Amino acid sequence: MPSVETLLAHLKDEATPLSIARLYWLSDLSDEEFARVAQVWLTLSPARRRAIMSHLVDISEENMEVDFGRVFRMALSDPDPEVRAMAIDGLWYEDQDLQLMRRFFELFEKDPAAEVRARAAIGLGRYFYNACIMEQIPLSAVRPAIDALRHTFYNLEEPLEVRRRALEALGNTLEPDLPQMIERAYADPDERMRISAIFAMGRTGEARWTPYVMEALRSPSPAVRYEAVVAAGEIGIREAVPILERLIEEGDAEIQEAAIWALGEIGGPRAREILTEIAQGEDEDLAALAEEALEELELLEGAETFMPLLEMDLEAEEEEAEDWLMWWETKRLGLEELEEEEPEEEEDEEEEDRDYGRR
Repeated sequence: MPSVETLLAHLKDEATPLSIARLYWLSDLSDEEFARVAQVWLTLSPARRRAIMSHLVDISEENMEVDFGRVFRMALSDPDPEVRAMAIDGLWYEDQDLQLMRRFFELFEKDPAAEVRARAAIGLGRYFYNACIMEQIPLSAVRPAIDALRHTFYNLEEPLEVRRRALEALGNTLEPDLPQMIERAYADPDERMRISAIFAMGRTGEARWTPYVMEALRSPSPAVRYEAVVAAGEIGIREAVPILERLIEEGDAEIQEAAIWALGEIGGPRAREILTEIAQGEDEDLAALAEEALEELELLEGAETFMPLLEMDLEAEEEEAEDWLMWWETKRLGLEELEEEEPEEEEDEEEEDRDYGRR
């Protein structure tokens, strides 16, 4: 690998377009290399830093083997708000580091830029999911942040972007008043807030939101329809399958991709038929997406089949264990009676047989 000095010389040469290949050199920096990058970072223009961050975020989303974490964490303190916001985006894979969560919380509460606070709310949402749904981190660790985001959502003086992203993050929680928050947001006159409401509906995975999602699927707004498609997949709304099929035929690329994914999540005979037709079609991009969705459908249906069998196996094991215990108890009692009746010299032989049975 070329030296870090070669990389820094390239970054500082702002008359030269950034080389994507060279940006990979920022992955897995040693302490010494990172110190040199940090020393030079703020000498670069804000535009150059933004360009670097944008490319690093894209690379990290496409390639799970790279690690730009040290650069992203450094950039959380960048004087440029756009760079700070992209740094949060770049740390999307960090969802259990409580020290980083506290940094996000600090940015949400204190950063002067609404864009940064909104991105911090999204980042906190991943921690909420791991605490409230997956139970991988203590709920007490995220409780202050949940309360802060709830307060922000209800505070109409807060910027709309921050309020709506707070609601999206809260969709990963089990807050008692979450349904009221979602309904309130869905009734908001601003479309952006309604989109966030639909997003939160999907995150809950609750069938209670089916009528709202079905209504949103018919919205004239592509942005609303897109979010409704994703929510239909997350909730698993079978009634949405015919609408999803129609949306795929209409040809909006982003909605097509989301609808194919949703069919794989929803499953069922008709969803399988649609996906199979697309997988065998002439559009190679859609065919590849349909193949992935079919694979996901197979996994989901396999899990649905396996779980009842697993439960049956467990029940059978319990019954077998009970039968064995009953048999053993009967045998034990019978042996005890024999001990009382048999001559004393045969007792050792019987005892030996019982010991072998235990082994």
